[in-house]
Amino acid sequence: MVDIVIKHGTVVTMDPSRRVIADGALAIEGDSIVAVGKTQDIAASHSAALTIDATDRLVIPGLIDGHNHPFQYLSKGIGDDVDIMTWLYRRVYPFEAAVSAEEAYIGALGNFAQMIRSGTTCFNDPGGYHADSLAQAALDIGMRGIVNRSTRDLADDDVPIPEKHFEDTDTALARSEALIDRWHGAADGRLRAWTSLRYIPNCSDDLCRRVKDLADRHGVGIHTHVAAVFGENELITKKFGKRSLERYHDLGLFGPNLYCVHMGYPNEREVGWLKQHDVKVAHCPSASMHGSYGVIHNRMMPAMAEAGITISLGTDSATAGRFLDMVRVMYLAACAHKDAYVDPLKMGAHKALEMATIDGARACLWDDQIGSIEVGKKADIVLVDMTGLHWAPTIDPVNTLVYAANGTDVETVIINGRVIMRDRTLLTVDLASLRRDIDAAAKAIWRRSDLSLAPRWPAA
Repeated sequence: MVDIVIKHGTVVTMDPSRRVIADGALAIEGDSIVAVGKTQDIAASHSAALTIDATDRLVIPGLIDGHNHPFQYLSKGIGDDVDIMTWLYRRVYPFEAAVSAEEAYIGALGNFAQMIRSGTTCFNDPGGYHADSLAQAALDIGMRGIVNRSTRDLADDDVPIPEKHFEDTDTALARSEALIDRWHGAADGRLRAWTSLRYIPNCSDDLCRRVKDLADRHGVGIHTHVAAVFGENELITKKFGKRSLERYHDLGLFGPNLYCVHMGYPNEREVGWLKQHDVKVAHCPSASMHGSYGVIHNRMMPAMAEAGITISLGTDSATAGRFLDMVRVMYLAACAHKDAYVDPLKMGAHKALEMATIDGARACLWDDQIGSIEVGKKADIVLVDMTGLHWAPTIDPVNTLVYAANGTDVETVIINGRVIMRDRTLLTVDLASLRRDIDAAAKAIWRRSDLSLAPRWPAA
């Protein structure tokens, strides 16, 4: 007797041979997968407390959002149609300073609920504030993920930090380590904690070196925005005498646990360093296209993929990319680079699904447990309804998922062996109540913040 058997599905395993099992099944005991194969074989050898019929369903590993700011969920709309530096330093950072611990918890619950409803089972947070609230929200709703705390110790007129969030180097490091001590390995291993270098212009050389030491001592990652947007390398060269990645390289940060986000502006020498040191990369095409970062235009992401660098996919945030649907993000990753290169073979659907599953797990230093449907791995499983007209006819289910579907096709979500959503109903949170709490929290933040924004076409 096992806990759950899923049968009669089209199982996309993402195992090393990338098996797709027609009329496939899997068995789950506790938090782990104990069998994968044909339905007739699994049904003959395993009875279950719960059996889920996955006929006309695609069964995939849970999607991994490799870069997401849950702390920004309530700021949706403040990043529309402005340049990235205005958005960061004049809007997002001041907004973050106005958020309370309770509001951070409410926003994170909304963030994770929206993720789960589109098939995301794991997130990687690059750092914000009230990180305990974010971790508690993930614990309560049943999400898997990595929490972090913003770490930065430099500010000036070009790159200001709200006074409330400015910290000296020792304080920033102490608070980061305390978060690791509290949350790394919590919730039966479902939660982890990393270190952060929030954005390179606000990080001193001393902070960079000591964050590297902290991460290495605890065996965790370093999550950082770097080589991200047009003009950044020039700004960093002006401040520090070196390009962004050159500075990190010379400070000794390069290694398998360095996790670099956006990465539109490395050069060929720096790509070589990334490959040499097994540095990981996160690609957020929706944020780049919404915020005009230039990552697609600059054409470096496919070059890094072709060099064999591990790349995850991320939504960035509900305000940066404007949606948290990783199926839509896969579409952008699969298609945008084809257009930039005028090459139909660039990236594509199968690579995009790898980036959202097994490559994302590897980038998050978690591929020994998640990212594929294999015996011994954690049971993070998503069932996608294939009965809609947009699925018919289906020649290749991976192509149809990425090119034609969206997150609303997700029907059932299992995280760590626990059914979190069944038949589109979230089982761990009341959505109607949560929506009311989100509206109230957002209005309260706006009332006490200094931000004043109005729609371009105001209602009469």
